[in-house]
Amino acid sequence: MSEEAILTFASSIDSRYVYLLLGLCAFIENIVPPIPGDTVTILGGYLAGIGRLSPAGVVISTTAGSFAGFMVLFFVGKVLGQRLLAAQRLYFFSRENLAKVSGWFVRFGYAVVLCNRFFSGARSVISLCAGMSHLQSVRVAILALISCLVWNMMLIVAGQKVGENWRHITAIIKQYNMVVLVLLGLLLITWGIRRCLAKAKQG
Repeated sequence: MSEEAILTFASSIDSRYVYLLLGLCAFIENIVPPIPGDTVTILGGYLAGIGRLSPAGVVISTTAGSFAGFMVLFFVGKVLGQRLLAAQRLYFFSRENLAKVSGWFVRFGYAVVLCNRFFSGARSVISLCAGMSHLQSVRVAILALISCLVWNMMLIVAGQKVGENWRHITAIIKQYNMVVLVLLGLLLITWGIRRCLAKAKQG
């Protein structure tokens, strides 16, 4: 469904169903990464800005959806992660991303969970790897909730402020995602090189 179609549909139905739609899109984005959850959240902010929705309602629905999606994949990773890897059934996740994010957990642990919403291209992989790493569930839930709440509030406020120019925010986010992923990749490569050098010296 295009952005315009979502906006038209959201403007034509009862607001209660719009909140449900926002939460559902936020949830599905975590399960099926190609779904543009951030764009829908920004649209929710725009609808709140024009008085169609309540800002608090948009925050609650999108945060609940994002959090639920993260935790579902977290428990999938915790219970079935290694079996899925062995069976090669992770259809939506590249092995390169899994290897990269696993490296982040070796180095940064719970900090990756706290920042997961800011890594749009790797959120689903982060939740899976957090489960595979057998991190403490309660701690992961608290950090994931904080991450979802902060990120969604930022998007919703941006959607309110820019009004009909909300599409500019989605373009900026795409550029931001590319920069962040490149920087994280470089950081991981640097860490890997330093670790290899340290082992070589010890040897």
